Formats: sequence, structure tokens, C-alpha cells
Amino acid sequence: MTRISWIPAGIALIAGLVAGTYIGMQTNSPVSPDLVDLSVLPEDLREQHRHDAFLELEAKNYAMAKEIMAQQEAERANRPLKTLPDGIKSVPLGRMYEPEPEVHWPENIGGELAQALDDGKDGWVILSYWASWCAPCVHELPDMGKAAPLYATKGVTLIAVNTDPMQKDTPESVQKLFAERGVENLVPYIADRAGVVALLNASGQSVMSMNLPTSIIYAPGGVPYATFSGADTKLETAWAADGTLQFLDQLVAQN
Repeated sequence: MTRISWIPAGIALIAGLVAGTYIGMQTNSPVSPDLVDLSVLPEDLREQHRHDAFLELEAKNYAMAKEIMAQQEAERANRPLKTLPDGIKSVPLGRMYEPEPEVHWPENIGGELAQALDDGKDGWVILSYWASWCAPCVHELPDMGKAAPLYATKGVTLIAVNTDPMQKDTPESVQKLFAERGVENLVPYIADRAGVVALLNASGQSVMSMNLPTSIIYAPGGVPYATFSGADTKLETAWAADGTLQFLDQLVAQN
């Protein structure tokens, strides 16, 4: 059984790895049995996992990552959950949290992303951060693409933005990934280095303490409503699920 978990990118940066790929393989290597589906990762990362030296180094860094992830999980356990609209017990997108005080509308963002944010600010906006080395992120992109036009009919703008802090993801590589994974209806926004810092700051994170995937829901006017960190990858669909659409209907109706 495959289990996909959040990625603490800071550990990968410290370790000097490609970033965030704390993955066990179904081999005889001494890697943790916590596994992810390597097929969702870029080809170069899949190839690296065929080499014992890489796997051994990854196993060591995975152990460090698990400690940090445990600390982060403990911190999340102390965070207040978002009170959901009447009649909504849970959301397929995952556990919703009250946004922390430092979470805010992104500032000093340039290019087409800035225009998209400005265009959506009068309505509800869901801003989701991802990178190609984050297996859970890539896993949910096709589902997000299916959801985007459904959300738009409700007045909800769904924006996925690549926030790779090492700038390894390029327009060409992202376009290729979207084509391979069948991702439609999403503009492949890629933040530049300054944009990554600004976006992470808006989410209350930093390059050395970021988790992917992470998403922020903004109420009209750019007011933070809730944050969440990745949908349940065991579900066939989460972003376009009926339960998520009902949740959004309730949000829009209360404003």
C-alpha cells in the first residue's frame, strides 16, 4: 500500500538533495517502508532512485525529515480547526484550519499571476502551492484541473502556482508534466525567486519551513478564511468531489 505524506522542503535544501523526495522503494534497500508512487515524479528523480547510494542517503535524510514532520504534526494538532458551515461535517480537501495571524493576501507578486489574483479578489479564491518534486502535489493536479471550471461557475477562482524554491521547475518542464499527467484548465504559473518568498510569506511559511502541498482559501476582498495541506490521496477525487462542491456552495451563499 502506498502512503503519500507532506513534504518538508527545508530538510531537502539543507541536505542538498533534489528536494523533498523522502521516498521508500519496494526493493531490498534499507529505506523506510513509508512509500510513495514514484510514477508521479519527474523522470530524473525516478532514475536516481535506481541507485543504492542515492537510496542510502535518502534514507538518512528521511529519518531526519520524519522527526521534523512529527514536530510539525504536533504543532498542527494545537492549531484551531476551522468551524465549517452548517451541515458540513468534513471536506474531502482535508482538515481545514483557522488561518494563523501572519497569513495574508499575497503582496508584491508580478506577472500573469498578479493579474489572476487581482481578477479573482472580489470573489472567493483558493491558492494552492506545489512543485514537481512533491509527489502529493503532482498526484492532485489532474483533479484540480477538473475542479477549476466547476469552481468558476460558483464564483470561486482556483489558482495553482509552482513555488519550487530552487527554481528547478521551468515553463517547459511544467508544460511537459501537465501534458503527461493530463492536467487541464489550470494555468501553469511558476513563481520566480522573489515570488516564492512573497507567496510563502503570505502563507505564514518560509523557504526553510515550508510544507507542500499547501493551500489557502480567501474570502472576497482577499481575507484569509482557512488553510489546508493536501487532500486525501486515497480518494479517487477530492477537489472535484461532491462534498467539496457542497462546501463551496455554502461558502459562497454566506457572503
